[in-house]
Amino acid sequence: MLILLYVLSVLLMILAPVILAALHRRRFPVPWLLFCAGILTFAASQAVHFPLNHWLAEWGIMAKAGREINPPLWQTALIAGLTAGLCEELARVAGYAVLRRYRSLGDGIMLALGHGGIESMVFGGVMVAATVSAMLPLVGTDLKALSLSTEQLAALEKQLHFFIDSPWLAFAPLLERLLAMGFHVVLSVMVLQAFLHRNILQRVGYILLVIFYHMIADAGAVYLVQEVASPWLLEGAFALVLLPGFAWLAAMVWRQKGPPRPVVSLAREWKVFWVALRKELLQQWRTRRVLVVLAVFGLFGMTSPLMAYYMPQMFRLIPGAEQFAGLIPKPTIADALGQYIKNISQFGFLLAVLLGMNAVAGEKEHGTAALILSKPMSRWAFLLSKFTSQAIVYLLGFLLAMPATGFYTYVLFGSLDFAGLGLITLLLAAWLLPFAAVTLLGSVIGGTTSAAAGIALGGAVALFLMGNLPVVGSFLPAALAGWAGQIGAGTPPQAWNGGALAASLVLCLVCMILSIAIFERQEL
Repeated sequence: MLILLYVLSVLLMILAPVILAALHRRRFPVPWLLFCAGILTFAASQAVHFPLNHWLAEWGIMAKAGREINPPLWQTALIAGLTAGLCEELARVAGYAVLRRYRSLGDGIMLALGHGGIESMVFGGVMVAATVSAMLPLVGTDLKALSLSTEQLAALEKQLHFFIDSPWLAFAPLLERLLAMGFHVVLSVMVLQAFLHRNILQRVGYILLVIFYHMIADAGAVYLVQEVASPWLLEGAFALVLLPGFAWLAAMVWRQKGPPRPVVSLAREWKVFWVALRKELLQQWRTRRVLVVLAVFGLFGMTSPLMAYYMPQMFRLIPGAEQFAGLIPKPTIADALGQYIKNISQFGFLLAVLLGMNAVAGEKEHGTAALILSKPMSRWAFLLSKFTSQAIVYLLGFLLAMPATGFYTYVLFGSLDFAGLGLITLLLAAWLLPFAAVTLLGSVIGGTTSAAAGIALGGAVALFLMGNLPVVGSFLPAALAGWAGQIGAGTPPQAWNGGALAASLVLCLVCMILSIAIFERQEL
């Protein structure tokens, strides 16, 4: 029950911004480009915000963990609120300054959904998943065996108490993220008003008002987190602070509400998507891509335990290598599973790039994309059907590779943890899908198949390289392969990496949204 509630909360924190943006588009003719611009303004603001807060803490202006004497809480709260207001609102101002064509109310709301949406995905979904997955292995264990100070042990025991005894607290972070997204909409529309006035004093006044309101709300949140024990009381207080802004926004929407936008019914749009998905799956079959994926994954699944088991014998058959055969330890189940993980992780992303690079670029080159989109098919359905069909084909490949590995491992080694093999396969599938999404993005950006291949390969290599970064790497696909490797080696991981699983979903969503945003602006 506890895990199910947290999984549902994390999924909603990740999916809610996209759902809200899609519903908003049914009322206002706004492009997905603004959602992506909101993501960019948030990333730019945090690139300044985090180092700024770090420097202020080092200089003693804000509190710092581990320091004996810290400034009073009210000072830290005000400074934290001020830095958040300055960084985020000035980034929003820069976004509006660049996007001169988009100054309507619907544009402002879409920009805010992207800004607050990526915050909900990363600081909500990913971080909550990482925290919960790190706490689950601690349930029922002796916390005193951990190398923690008295204060850290007390804080951990309190956190575990809330975690176990109050399962409905799983939805407290979701409520906070929804309130925060609403707050970002208020702030975005307030900044928009500055660009709708010609008087420079009115413009500056609106911007200063937005920064002040942001500072007060964030300062109150920082202060109440330390002073209020009940999460529900904390969220209620946060909602009261935001209430004036919500009332003003409601008045603005009511005053500027125009005629309803004629849209195709949602049921009809999804019906078109299912038709497009059927067409893509049929194309995957007729072009033999399904057979290629099944053959490659089946070969990996079958040969991995065979290679692990017969490796010493293979060395004895190589002239001059007989002396090294004795140095190889006796093969185990861990070697078979490790070989399975290595084969998939080394060649799986190449397969994703090779099979997905011409998904859109190839159709643009041959003119079939323009022909298909001349029918009543939306561009989001066109792209989503391609990614979904690829995901289905890869999942079919894993469903073949898993029993092949399990069967040969059981026959050769006599036993196997089938639940562990299933978890390894799930992690490898979650590892592969972001590469498929990056490849689809490259196929949209590239005008030709060769250009799409270069962009997709560059994106895949970038994901690999970023996996080596100290902090960021623990949330990228490489961390999922590492987690699978720990399970295969029979070494219980110190903590489950649910954050990497959530981040994999976020990567796929962001790549899909960016693909749709770019594809909407392209002339076919």
